[in-house]
Amino acid sequence: MNHEDTALSISNPRLLAGVYFALLAVIATCLVDGFLYLMGAKQFLPLFKATLLAVVVAGCFGAIFGKHIIYSKKPYRRKAFAYGFLMVLVALPFYVLGFLYLSEGYTRWIHTDTLSQQLLNYFFMLFYSFIIAGLWLAIAAGFAAMYLRGHLVYDILHSKYLRRKRL
Repeated sequence: MNHEDTALSISNPRLLAGVYFALLAVIATCLVDGFLYLMGAKQFLPLFKATLLAVVVAGCFGAIFGKHIIYSKKPYRRKAFAYGFLMVLVALPFYVLGFLYLSEGYTRWIHTDTLSQQLLNYFFMLFYSFIIAGLWLAIAAGFAAMYLRGHLVYDILHSKYLRRKRL
């Protein structure tokens, strides 16, 4: 018996994944900011700017990886997790670059003497971002991608067909 997977027929997978991961970015940014505040870390970027940056980066990369996540064929769990994990690892350098640009110390960072010193500062920030939040966010994004592909897509399709039956 050959059953066709209805998740492969959803329209606009990039839009759906972009909005989904942008909404999750708001929650993750607030959680990471609260965790860093409880640890006693200085707030380098105001919460509003950090949230706005996270929404833009997560929405863009969610849209880029959304088609791969939603259209992955069964068994989809490993593929969806891998795409979600990879999405965060690819997006993190762009987030750190935006973080450095929006931070209060941007003028100090951009006016350093040499390009090698700027790159060293960037890679230092990237390393610590990965250690503090990147790995955990990548794992969480992998599970979120599995949920998106395994449950949310089917719930959206089911509600779409229920509306058609009522009319």
